[in-house]
Amino acid sequence: MYSEHRQAIASFLPFLGSPASEPSASSKPEQDARDKIRKQRAQMVPKSELTAAEQLKWAWTHPGLYVIGSNEFGLADPQHPGSVSGIKCAVPGLEGKLIRSAAFSKTHAAAVDSSGALFQWGTGFAGNAPHTPTCTLKDASICEVAATDNFVVLRDNKSRIRVLSGSNAPNQLGSNTEVTLSFEPRLGWRESVVSMSAGRSHIAVTTNSGHVYTAALDKDGNSRGQLGHGSSTVVQPLQLHRIQSDLRFTSTACGDEHTLLLTNDGDVLGCGANDFGQLATGAYSSGKATMRELAPLPRLWKNGFLRPQDAYAVGIAAGAATSYAQIVQGEARRVLAWGRGIDGQLGTGTLTHMQGVPVVIPELSDREEFDEALQARRPLGLRSLITGANHALAVCDNRSNVVLDKSGASVNASPLFGHDVVVWGSNAFGQCEPGRRHRFAEPAHPPSLFTSTSGNLDNKLPLQAAPPQWIESAQLRDADSSSLPKKVLVEQMFVAGPDVTAAFLRSCK
Repeated sequence: MYSEHRQAIASFLPFLGSPASEPSASSKPEQDARDKIRKQRAQMVPKSELTAAEQLKWAWTHPGLYVIGSNEFGLADPQHPGSVSGIKCAVPGLEGKLIRSAAFSKTHAAAVDSSGALFQWGTGFAGNAPHTPTCTLKDASICEVAATDNFVVLRDNKSRIRVLSGSNAPNQLGSNTEVTLSFEPRLGWRESVVSMSAGRSHIAVTTNSGHVYTAALDKDGNSRGQLGHGSSTVVQPLQLHRIQSDLRFTSTACGDEHTLLLTNDGDVLGCGANDFGQLATGAYSSGKATMRELAPLPRLWKNGFLRPQDAYAVGIAAGAATSYAQIVQGEARRVLAWGRGIDGQLGTGTLTHMQGVPVVIPELSDREEFDEALQARRPLGLRSLITGANHALAVCDNRSNVVLDKSGASVNASPLFGHDVVVWGSNAFGQCEPGRRHRFAEPAHPPSLFTSTSGNLDNKLPLQAAPPQWIESAQLRDADSSSLPKKVLVEQMFVAGPDVTAAFLRSCK
């Protein structure tokens, strides 16, 4: 049951809404329980006009973690695990918290707030009983969290990579509650870890020196060669080993069982599972189903392995068995996709079982907008590309009219607008758009976080991502302003899991 406090805040939580249609109940008591939960959530629909300005102002002043999609494992509403799919819900217990980082696996989730407190929840972590997120660790140095099938992985500003249990099932940690991974070889003088990514049972971290270290978290963590150490190297779980290469890397992206690496020259290399063509090797053959040697993607560029002189990749991402790259060629900006596409995650308008040759996502490529300040057209790219297992979300870099202003003066133009957001891929659990179940075979604009009650179609604007802005800490709803500076620079961020998508407010430092 929701507490009186939860009911009190329901009237101004625009993200909360009614669930999608549910399957028929197997018994009257189960149906009555579902009806009761549905009525509770229906009371949380706000009475508000739906405008772009309200979206931004609401996002800037409502900390917390807001989840859409599956609640089978209590990731959206752990107080009612398994209740429905296709819901919109503010995770209870995280109201008023600025979130540094959040991550979702299939059965458990984790988030780190602005003070460095780690919260964990989900039936995989806490069991099937109703619960709220549990604070399992407090460390102000934590900067990033990732989730695998059975673990939560932490990166901190001391370049430590720590692994905690995310599942209540027996795992590689044994009786230990936390393990700090060792680097082999050790990090160099002034070398630090700057980013990490995680698959189902492996991780990859990148350092400021351009090195990449990978580690298996259990016995399956290198079963397909996803660590990039070749066939001859025996790798023990829970040890970070540097990939031997003369190249320097800027980022990594881990799928379920494959890994992509982006070099500082704009090339993309990969290794691991290739069952659906996620390593861009062209037509499928059984001999290419597993690629244990790290190598450039053969079909990423039209000329095979050779990258055109005026082309380079600026970003990579990976779903469960799908890969993405953001490409710059001359003035053009393109987003490529390859691998599994049966749920529409290739974004081309077609449903393709396997795709070994990268294809252009038309809705995100070769776009321009007129820049009034420059009085010229400029190419449009992406600010971020976020992937779940079989769906994706992109925040576009269209120009916003939000003015970053710490003085507190009202200098923003009216009406306000932020950055466009698009989603595509599987929507079986409402992770792209609650209330609908069909697959999105090409990028589409999801509805705003607000629910319009006026019936005016002109108000039904698509979702806008809130750019960075200075906010008085006293304006942050339910936040403990005494622990925050008088003014906080905040930005709305997104994260995705296997069957969920989430938004949160992050403090920018």
